[in-house]
Amino acid sequence: MTEKVTKLAISSRVILLTLQLLTNLILSDHKPDVFRAPILHNNNETRVTNWLDKTVQTCLGGLRHWDGEYFLHIAEHGYTYENTLAFYPLYPVTINILASSCDYLPLHLSARSWTLLVGVLINIYCFCKAANVLYALTQRIFNDSNKSWNAALLFCFNPASMFFTATYSESLFCWLTLEVMLGYATRTRFGLATIILGLSIVTRSNGFINVGFLVYFMLRDCIVYSKSYVWTVVKIFIHGITALIPLTFFFCYAYQQFCTSHKITRYPQEIVDYAHERNYVLVGTRLPNESPWCDQSIPYPYSYVQSHYWKVGFLRYYEIKQLPNFMLALPILSFLCYHCYVYLKHLCKILLPKYSLLYIVKEYKSLPFVLEALFLSCFCLFFVHIQVSTRLLCSSTPCIYWFAADYMPKTFDQIRFRSKIGLIVQWFGIYYVLGAILFSNNFPWT
Repeated sequence: MTEKVTKLAISSRVILLTLQLLTNLILSDHKPDVFRAPILHNNNETRVTNWLDKTVQTCLGGLRHWDGEYFLHIAEHGYTYENTLAFYPLYPVTINILASSCDYLPLHLSARSWTLLVGVLINIYCFCKAANVLYALTQRIFNDSNKSWNAALLFCFNPASMFFTATYSESLFCWLTLEVMLGYATRTRFGLATIILGLSIVTRSNGFINVGFLVYFMLRDCIVYSKSYVWTVVKIFIHGITALIPLTFFFCYAYQQFCTSHKITRYPQEIVDYAHERNYVLVGTRLPNESPWCDQSIPYPYSYVQSHYWKVGFLRYYEIKQLPNFMLALPILSFLCYHCYVYLKHLCKILLPKYSLLYIVKEYKSLPFVLEALFLSCFCLFFVHIQVSTRLLCSSTPCIYWFAADYMPKTFDQIRFRSKIGLIVQWFGIYYVLGAILFSNNFPWT
């Protein structure tokens, strides 16, 4: 089955790459006033110089827009500007390491082209791994090969597909998150799962929510198998601290880069000029009234950067002009919230009166995943830029694929246009195609 799922995942990526290439060639790029990584015009290492460079940029250029510009800039030049601290390091650092290693290959590509090419290849690899882990996790939780296959199928054509191939961290984060879930659910891989948990936390900020699986499954083991509560709490503390080590190093690095007055780094003039043009805080140039996070007892740049540069915060996105973005997020938020409500209503009204809590915790293995999906949905609804809900949820919870798979018939010829599964397939398909068309031409998308 692994080979079958991998072929499906690769096929979905080939279709997406072809679609974005064709539309990127046909349509002219939109030019919004957003971050664009500065190009070093006097440096052949970053400037497109030959036909091979131009081929890479033509075929894959539609995959580096929006946040992809940040990730590739960090991969090439590091965390030069304060606002880049909103993008956690595992994905761009991985790109940097692999792209630097490719310099030894007999291919004369610029660093700009190498980072783009490597970033896309990493995502295709991680996407295939994520599809297989989703299949294994679904099989572990439900022991239903038909549902496992349908979940993997829906994942390969999910509404946020474009972000799993573009130079975003969604594919890597999704793979690591599903590995964390599978590791804790199998009970025999707590140590490995904790290491992967630490990596997921340093990939995306919402990776911290995965700590909930560590706590839940260890407490579940304690309750079901009558283990020592004291030892369980100690284990949770040790595993939790271990998982936070990579993120702690990143925050120490951020403080050392942007908060210490003696930090002097010489950047190419184009990077310096862009900082002045956009009014960004460049490494080593902090003024006394800037970057107040540096003066906190525990310096935490992420929340400050999100609030200061993107105005992220509780209900801060609730404006009439954002109505189109709310409409984009409506399908996934309504779908998940409704199904989580139905699941928990059944649990509280039907199961709790009949069975003990011990029995429910032991037998209903999907419970923590539904709770996480509901928490993430509420978080998206009230705190984040609402349009990112689709990609955030599609890369963070398997529940969307589990709930949708429940509607799948045994054969495709049984799917009806106006049925519930017909509407789900239309939703997935429309977002899959529109995402490729709009994102690759730099238009706003989810």
